Amino acid sequence: MRSIFYFVTSILLLFLVLAYTAGTVMAGDMMPGSSDVKVLLDNDEMKVSEATRTPGTIVPMHTHPKFFAYYIDAAKVKLTAPNGKETIKDIPAGKFLWFPEGVTHQVEIMGTANQHVIVVEFK
Repeated sequence: MRSIFYFVTSILLLFLVLAYTAGTVMAGDMMPGSSDVKVLLDNDEMKVSEATRTPGTIVPMHTHPKFFAYYIDAAKVKLTAPNGKETIKDIPAGKFLWFPEGVTHQVEIMGTANQHVIVVEFK
C-alpha cells in the first residue's frame, strides 16, 4: 500500500512540475461549458485522470470507486447526490479530497474559475 502511495505522489509531483513549466492545459482557449479529461495512467490497480472544466460545465451523474482528488487550482462546484441533495463547495488550490467508499454525484462547475483536478481511482 505504501508503494502505491509513493507511486501516485510521484506522478502528481511530476505532473505539477510539467503543468507549471509548460502552462495550463489550454484553459484560456476553452469555450464556456467545455470539459477536457485526459487519462494519464490506466492499469490493473488504478486510473489517473486530469480534468480541466470551465464554469457552466455539468458532468452528468456518475459513480467513482474508492478515489482521491487533488485540486491544482481553486474551484467552486455544485455537487448533486442521487437523491437530489445539492451541496456547493469552494475548494482551495492544493486540496486533497479522499473518498474511501467512493461516491455517486453530478458536478456543476460554478463561479468564474476553471476546475483543474487530478483524480486517482483505485480498482
